[in-house]
Amino acid sequence: MTKVPDGQRALVLQGGGSLGAYEAGAYQAIYERITKTDREKGENNKPFLNIVAGTSIGAINAAIIVSYVVENNTWEGSAERLNDFWEYLSKESSFEQMPGLMAWWDYLHNNVHSGIASGESARRYYSAKEFAITGVPSVFSPLMPVIDARFFDLQNIWYRFNSGPLKRSLERFAKFPIATSFDDKSSLPQPRLLLVSVDVAEGAAVTFDSYETEDGSRKSEYGKYIVQNGKEVGHKHIIRYNDGITSEHVIASASVPINYDYTTLEVESYNGNTSNYEKNIRYFWDGGIMSNTPLTQLVRLHRLYWLKVKGLRDTVPRLDIGIVNVHPVRQDAIPLDHDGVINRNNDITFSDRTEREQEALLLASDYVDLARELISIAKNHGAKENIINNLLNSKTMNHGLAMKPRKYSDILVGQCEIGNIIRVNRKNDQHTISDKVFDFSRKTIKELRESGYNNTMDLSDVEFS
Repeated sequence: MTKVPDGQRALVLQGGGSLGAYEAGAYQAIYERITKTDREKGENNKPFLNIVAGTSIGAINAAIIVSYVVENNTWEGSAERLNDFWEYLSKESSFEQMPGLMAWWDYLHNNVHSGIASGESARRYYSAKEFAITGVPSVFSPLMPVIDARFFDLQNIWYRFNSGPLKRSLERFAKFPIATSFDDKSSLPQPRLLLVSVDVAEGAAVTFDSYETEDGSRKSEYGKYIVQNGKEVGHKHIIRYNDGITSEHVIASASVPINYDYTTLEVESYNGNTSNYEKNIRYFWDGGIMSNTPLTQLVRLHRLYWLKVKGLRDTVPRLDIGIVNVHPVRQDAIPLDHDGVINRNNDITFSDRTEREQEALLLASDYVDLARELISIAKNHGAKENIINNLLNSKTMNHGLAMKPRKYSDILVGQCEIGNIIRVNRKNDQHTISDKVFDFSRKTIKELRESGYNNTMDLSDVEFS
C-alpha cells in the first residue's frame, strides 16, 4: 500500500450555470500558486489536489479536471483543458453583435436617470434573455413548451431545456467512465472525484464517488439504514457504477429543477416485503437544491475511505480545503428593483453555508480529543480496563436514520482533522443581473474567467479560516 500521507488537499466547486467560468479562472490561479509553492519547497512530486468535489456546473468542471489528470497522468495542462471547455461553451449573443446598443444604454444611464441600466448590464440582461429563449448550441436547447392540462391556466406554461448538448460537450472534453484509486501503481496518486445529486422521490442527497468502497466496488448508498428482525441489511438504496462515474452521473448532478427534465438512473432499492434489493428506475435533480457547496459530503467520505477502506484507527490525513463560491454570501448594496431582488434571493439561496458546517466538524473533532484525553486520565488514575472497554463497546443511543448502528468506540477512531479552509468568493459588480447563470455570451464568459483568475492571484476575493 502507498504510504499514508499526513495531509491531503481538496477543492470544492459550487453550482451556478455560466458562473462556472469563474471557477475555471480561479482553478488556473490556484494551480499556479500552489504548484509554485510546492516547487519552492522542493515538493515537486506532491499531487496538486487529492480530491475534487462539485455540484451542478461545479460537478462538470470537476469531472473535466479529474478526467484530464487520469488520462494524461499529470496536472499540467488541466487548467488549459478547462478553459478550452468554457471557450467551447460560449456563444456571441445578438446584443454583442450590435455594439451601438451599449453606448445608447450608457447615455440613458449617465444622462437621463441613474436607475436605468448601464450598457454592460443591459448587454448581460438581454444576452441571458435571448439564450433562455433560443438556447445555447453547446449547452442546452429549448423543448416544446408544456401547456397546463391540470388547471387550464394559460399562464402556467412549463418551459424546459434539453441538456443533451451539455452532455455531448462534456463527453467531448472528458473521458468516461472515471474510476480512480489512491493506490494506482501506474501513475501518481489519482485524484478522487465526488459529485452530488438529489433523489427526487427520497428527498436525499446522493454522492457519486470515483474511489472504491470497502468491498472494492464503486457505488453510492443512501436512504434509511435498514435493520430487519435484528439483522443489519444496509441502506435503502444502492447505485452501482463499478466501472466508474459516467456522464449520466455528472448530468444527474446538473439537472436543474424546472429548467431541465429529470435524469433517470438504475437503482437497487430494498423491498421489505420480499427482503431483497430490486432494480428500479429513479429520478434525480441538481445537487445544488440540497448541497450546493458539498463540504460535509467531502469530509464524511474522506474519513470513511481511510477508516473503512484503508483501515486507519487513529487520525486520517488532515484536509486542507479550497472552496470556490460563485454566489456571494454578502452584498453591500440592497437592491430596490425587481431584477435586483430576484438576483439577491438567488445568491442567498445557493450561497455557501459551510461556515456553520465547518464549526460543527471542528466541534466534533474537539469532542473526540476530549474523550480520548478523559479515557487516558481514567486509565492513569486506576480505572479498570474492562470497565472502559465495556463502555466503548456498548451501542450509542443515537445513530441517525441514514447511519448504521455504532458503538461509542466508533466515534473515537478515524478522527478527521481539518486544516486551512480557503474560500474564493466571487463578488457581484454593479452590472449584475438575476439570470446571470444563463449568460453564456462570449464577453461574459471571458470576463468571468479573467476575474476568477485575477481575484484569486491577488487574493482580493479570498478568505482564510
